[in-house]
Amino acid sequence: MAPAPTREVVKQLKKAGFTKRDGKGSHTIWTCKHGRYSVSVDTGHRTISPGVRRQIDTAINECDTNCKKEG
Repeated sequence: MAPAPTREVVKQLKKAGFTKRDGKGSHTIWTCKHGRYSVSVDTGHRTISPGVRRQIDTAINECDTNCKKEG
């Protein structure tokens, strides 16, 4: 997995239904609409590292799998 532009990652989170709140410094915390899964993203950089992208993909997939079954 390659680094991705921050704008693309933010669009991916919004499309998945995640909402943001401020974190420390240039970080934002993105939480799924059910409140079960969250991920911290450093939006002060132009690109998002592969490791953080994996965390984001995992959070989105877990929400799709676990939250939507219950809701």
